[in-house]
Amino acid sequence: MIPRQPKMPPDDQVQAAVELVAALGELETAGRNLVTTLLDGAAFEALTHYPPDDVSDPATGAQYYFHAHRGRVESGHIHCFLRGKETGRLTHVAAIGLDQTGRPARVFTTNLWVTADEFHPAEALIPRLPQMRWHDAPGPEPVNRALGALFVLYRPEIVALLRRRDARLTRHGAQIAPADPLADERLDILSTARIDLPAKLARLRDKLALSDE
Repeated sequence: MIPRQPKMPPDDQVQAAVELVAALGELETAGRNLVTTLLDGAAFEALTHYPPDDVSDPATGAQYYFHAHRGRVESGHIHCFLRGKETGRLTHVAAIGLDQTGRPARVFTTNLWVTADEFHPAEALIPRLPQMRWHDAPGPEPVNRALGALFVLYRPEIVALLRRRDARLTRHGAQIAPADPLADERLDILSTARIDLPAKLARLRDKLALSDE
């Protein structure tokens, strides 16, 4: 029997890994991280958007802001959205949770009432995930690069998160019918996945090494 050839990681995933490491390294070499860069010297206030007007890319419609809740283990999170071309309204795609060092630690989805945007089902959002980039956006360029790279590197996980989000809403909706699960404030985080960048990079290296044998 001919052994099955290992699947080589897509070039864009490898490039995203390189881009993410470079962007985070650039910040840390300068003594900064994602949090301190987005605060930009401003005094921290819980739930305040940093930067105040968000960061929006006019070409892709991708948008983000950082904020935090006091008392959480993480140092804050970056909510990431897409703006609809027809409606002009935002829809929440995913949030990136940051640990106490300001590095990405998890990615998660939220219920509609949390961000008060426009809900779109997973199968409508998944084809638009390549738009989650900020090449033409104002704001801190290393942060823009890091977030765009994260959405490429962790795209399979984000696809799974969006589908799990919808499945949980369906289950919860059946339990509380006829109430709307999107407005149920008992339900805030719908799906979450850990970001372990060293482990992710190690798996990519292993796959690349196998493909060269």
